[in-house]
Amino acid sequence: MKKLHPMLFVARLGCSLGVMILAVFIAGVLWRLKPETETKAPQEAVLAVELLTAEATDLTVAIETQGIVMPLRKVLISPQVGGRVVEMPQELKAGDLVQKDQVLLKIDPIDYQTALAEATATLSRIEANLEMIRITEASDRQLLTFSERSRDLAQKDFERVKKLSEEGQAVSVSVVESTERAYTQAQSQVLQLQQSLDQIPSRIKEMESELAAAKARHEQSKLQLARTELRAPFPARVMSSTVEVDEVLQPGSKVFELADDSILEIAVPVTASDLRDWIPFDPSSASDQGWFPPLQKVPVSIRWSESRGDNEWQGQLDRLMRFDATTRTAMLAVRISGEQLKTRDTGLPLTEGMFCQVSIPGNTLKNVIKLPRSAVTFDNFCYLNVDGRLKTVAVVIARAQGEYVYISEGIKPGDQVITTRLVSPLEGVKLVEAGV
Repeated sequence: MKKLHPMLFVARLGCSLGVMILAVFIAGVLWRLKPETETKAPQEAVLAVELLTAEATDLTVAIETQGIVMPLRKVLISPQVGGRVVEMPQELKAGDLVQKDQVLLKIDPIDYQTALAEATATLSRIEANLEMIRITEASDRQLLTFSERSRDLAQKDFERVKKLSEEGQAVSVSVVESTERAYTQAQSQVLQLQQSLDQIPSRIKEMESELAAAKARHEQSKLQLARTELRAPFPARVMSSTVEVDEVLQPGSKVFELADDSILEIAVPVTASDLRDWIPFDPSSASDQGWFPPLQKVPVSIRWSESRGDNEWQGQLDRLMRFDATTRTAMLAVRISGEQLKTRDTGLPLTEGMFCQVSIPGNTLKNVIKLPRSAVTFDNFCYLNVDGRLKTVAVVIARAQGEYVYISEGIKPGDQVITTRLVSPLEGVKLVEAGV
């Protein structure tokens, strides 16, 4: 290995030492010139929330339910007599309207007119016979009076002649026999008239019985003739028609189905708890039977579920129809009639088959706190702002209705309730009101 010259070694060593001294100097200058670092304590987390001051209020509970509109009255129209249809004043189809007592169809009346004429003749004959019996009775009573007088005279003649004969007077036997015969004939006539008069009450009773039967047959014949015309029992809508002219009908065959749309009902279900807590019963009409008392006739709001506008009808709570133990629901009847059948704004009629939303005003809930649903967790807790810190409280929901819940326990008036939807917030976290 080649050895360096001593002078060259010294020069290189001097350069290295100079570089090292310069680096140390520069590092010292930079250390003096560096900025000083401040040490700060970690900041506390703050949660921005929306707040609502709790206020006590009263709530008239609205029970929301639904049902289908049905007419209160439907009837099947059937003939009570048979025969051929000879006339239909109007060809009725489903949806047609008919008035009360309007003729729907006529059945051939010839056979029933003949039967009525025969019944009328029989009735007249029996009435005439009965009148003749009564005239005969009056005549026989007069004749009986005369006959009794004649008998009494004949008896006196016979007794006088018989006495003269017995006294030896000049009275022939033939005279005695003749007066006796006259007396006997007079007595026989009286007995015959008495027997005839004795039979008259039973004959009159028999004839009166026949007369009553004849009158009944006559009225039945009149009724049968009247039944050859089928008429509408009330103003109605035709639901179905199954008859044509010249068709032969049998008694009891269905020909028309009619609906009375002047009074409609909606059967709506309510839960057992709503029935127990909120449905308004009439306490003044308590019954000693094992059934619910009558309902209060409160006004009920009705909306057609298919309506695009603000169509609303007003009905009336009518009665409790039944209670189903299986589903634990009660069926209530809501009735709509008269002017209630049309909306106030558009005049749209409420009709059979509409599926409607029904709102029933129930009892009043006193001194509850109204909160939006977002303020209450699914497990019934609320978050409060207490001195700027979050506090969790358990609450009792008395009623949930629409977008709000009504709290009966856990919050008092004046409490600051957090309405912002929070998920597992830190208890005691510092709060600030959003937007402030």
